[in-house]
Amino acid sequence: ELDILFAGVSHLGGSKVAIQCSSSTDYRFDSGSAISSHIMRSGRHYAKFKVKQMTSDEINIGIIRPLLKKNDRMDFDFHPVVWEDFITRYESDVDFTIRSSHWGDGNVNCCTYYGVDGSCYWSSGEGEGRCKSGDREWSGNGAMGFDPCTIGLLLDLNAGTLTVYKNSRRLGVMKRGLTGEYCWMVTPLAECMISVERAVPPE
Repeated sequence: ELDILFAGVSHLGGSKVAIQCSSSTDYRFDSGSAISSHIMRSGRHYAKFKVKQMTSDEINIGIIRPLLKKNDRMDFDFHPVVWEDFITRYESDVDFTIRSSHWGDGNVNCCTYYGVDGSCYWSSGEGEGRCKSGDREWSGNGAMGFDPCTIGLLLDLNAGTLTVYKNSRRLGVMKRGLTGEYCWMVTPLAECMISVERAVPPE
């Protein structure tokens, strides 16, 4: 489930496994996020994100540290992919300290696949200012495109890796050195509909 919502992201059809990002919302539709409260602590976890009806491929899909939303406000953006200092920037509304003792030794506290060019955007959340451009050099890098598709992510906490799939085809390992606990996250910058489900990784 993507049950923690920010800004212009809403659940679709009453289901917490599907979200929509629409300009018809009262809030900014291009600055929100949807995050799962389910914490992945160990082992291998695979999720399929089915993306459709998008007006652009400016969509981020990935992982973030467990968090607590302190209130029910929907009138503020939450876009951790953009900010190197997202932990302090959002501290009045979001608490990242609740599970920080379970983060391990790694400094990758947010990591996403960016649909436009397949870049890997990641941050410790403890830096300064806006994030630099994403890493497009990971082997197998591929863009999402504008057609409806399924992006798969395999988080292997035994190996400390995040691997990307598109329409069940393995693209490659996008990030290494992951430790500790994570949750799934989607940060759309364009109108779209996205559903998520746990699955078995493709062979």
